[in-house]
Amino acid sequence: MIRPAVIAFCGLLLMRPAHAQTPPAAARQAEAPVGYHWQALPEVKAAVLLPYVWNYKAEASRDAQAYFLTRERILPGKQFQTGLSLNVVRRMSTKTRQPADAYAQAFSAKSGRGAGQQVLSQDRKAQGPLRLYGVRYRLASGPAGPKIIQQWAIANTVTDTFYLLLFESPEKDWPQAWKLGETMITQLRLDANI
Repeated sequence: MIRPAVIAFCGLLLMRPAHAQTPPAAARQAEAPVGYHWQALPEVKAAVLLPYVWNYKAEASRDAQAYFLTRERILPGKQFQTGLSLNVVRRMSTKTRQPADAYAQAFSAKSGRGAGQQVLSQDRKAQGPLRLYGVRYRLASGPAGPKIIQQWAIANTVTDTFYLLLFESPEKDWPQAWKLGETMITQLRLDANI
């Protein structure tokens, strides 16, 4: 029997399976750094570090599961300025007529290249069934001025699942915000069977 793998994103460490528990097994296996606690994302058997004073919200739609971990309170109709969002879409081939990997690669190729956007860096990684396409870009205008966005378009080539992971912050706050964001992203736990 093949055991499901839990992927520690960016650090890309393989761990034992995550079960639908709170917190998931992946989070219980690793001690949260000082200032964070593990936030379970049970619908997708994942876990992410949440800074103690930050806010959390989960939303489900017909096509996707979305999670928001933000410095600002999450209010209806309002956008947050600093935070992490994760969108998970299963069965991409039936929804987009292309497999998750092709979709993630095409999505990443367009990111940061629109009007008022500037690509700052790009990265590509693979770990087991996951293909990760990273883009960091600058958005010239926003409610709080220019914004920096670190995006990862992730495809699970076995389960045909697409993940869109974003960490964003106003450019003026980026150095401090990224200290938190980088920890959140590199410690993200994803179940490779989802």
